[in-house]
Amino acid sequence: MPLGVRLPLSPLYLCVLYMLGGEFEIDLSIQRDTFKPAPDTYYYASGRAALYQILKSLKDKVTKIWFPDWLCHTMVEAAQKAGFEYDFYELSDKFMATVEALDAKDFKDGCLVLLINYFGLQDLTATAKAIKEAYANAIIIEDDVQAYYCFAEETNPYADYRFTSLRKTFSSPDGGLVYTKHLMPLATQPNTFAKYKIEAGVMKSHRGKEGIKDEDYLALFEKGSELIDENYDNVMSLDSQRLFAGTDLQRVKQKRQENAAFLLEGLKSLSVAPLIEVPKDKVPLFVSIWLEDRNTIRKKMFQNEVFCPVHWPLEGLPLKKGAEMEQHELSLIVDQRYTIEDMELIIKHLK
Repeated sequence: MPLGVRLPLSPLYLCVLYMLGGEFEIDLSIQRDTFKPAPDTYYYASGRAALYQILKSLKDKVTKIWFPDWLCHTMVEAAQKAGFEYDFYELSDKFMATVEALDAKDFKDGCLVLLINYFGLQDLTATAKAIKEAYANAIIIEDDVQAYYCFAEETNPYADYRFTSLRKTFSSPDGGLVYTKHLMPLATQPNTFAKYKIEAGVMKSHRGKEGIKDEDYLALFEKGSELIDENYDNVMSLDSQRLFAGTDLQRVKQKRQENAAFLLEGLKSLSVAPLIEVPKDKVPLFVSIWLEDRNTIRKKMFQNEVFCPVHWPLEGLPLKKGAEMEQHELSLIVDQRYTIEDMELIIKHLK
C-alpha cells in the first residue's frame, strides 16, 4: 500500500528532503489500523527525546556519556539537556567502536557509551559483546535512528538500551522508540510539533493542486522543526501511531532494498564503493559514498535536479571522523518514494 504520492526528483523537493530532515508527504487515504505497542518499548516524540529519556533514567548511576566522533549534533544536545558530560571516541576504519578506542579515552567500568548503527547497515552485536567482556558493567546504548528494521527485527542482547526514530523512514510526523528491559520514564505531555508536520505532509501530497504552493507547507514543516527541541518530555502523537499502524512495512523494506541493489550496481560501473558495505539483508536509509571532489559533484547534481544530503554538519563539534565526512560524504537516496528510473538519474549525474 503506497505511503503517499510519489514525486519527481525536482530541485525544490529534494532540497526540502535535506533541509528538513527527510520529510515525507502524508496520504490520508491510507487505511489506519489499530496501533499495538510492542513489549518493553517506550514511545516518545522523537529520536532525540528517546535518547534524552534514556539518559534521564540513568542520571543516578552515571553522568557522562562517550559518543563516536561522527554523529548528528542533536544527540549531543540531548545529552546537554539531560545534564550529562560527554566526550568522543574515535571510530575504526569500518565505523565501529573498539575497546582500544575506549581505553584511549580512559573509559572505566560502569561508564556509558553510545554506538551508532550507521545507515541501518551494521550489526553491532559483536562490538557490544566485546565492550561488555572488557567492561562488565558498561552501559551500552545502541542508536538505531537510521536503522528502524534492525531495531524491529534483530536483537542485541549486549545493548542495554536501543532507540530509533520513525520519521526518518516512514510517513510518520513524529515518534521515537526505546527498547529496554529497564524501567523508563513514561511521557504523558501532548506532542506540540506533530500537528504542524502532519498538516505540512498532507499539503505536500497535494502540491500543485487546490491552489497549494510550496511555501505553504514549507512554512509548516519549519514550524514543526522549530518545536522539536521543546518536546523532550512529550509522547508520540496519536496521528503518528495511526499512520505507522497503517504502513506496509514489508513494501517499504522491499522497495528500499531494490533501489539500493540497483544503485550499487551502477556505482560499481563507476568504480565507486559504498562508504559502508550494504548487506543484502539490511534495509539502508541511504547508500553513503565518499567522494574526493564531493562538493563539485554535489553542485552538478543539484543543477541537474538531483539533491542528496550530507551527514552531518559539524555544528562546532570537535569530531575527527565527522570533519572528514562533512567534506567528503554523500548520502544517495534509495527510499520507497522513488523508482529504478530515479536511481538511474542519480547514477547518470555521478558520472
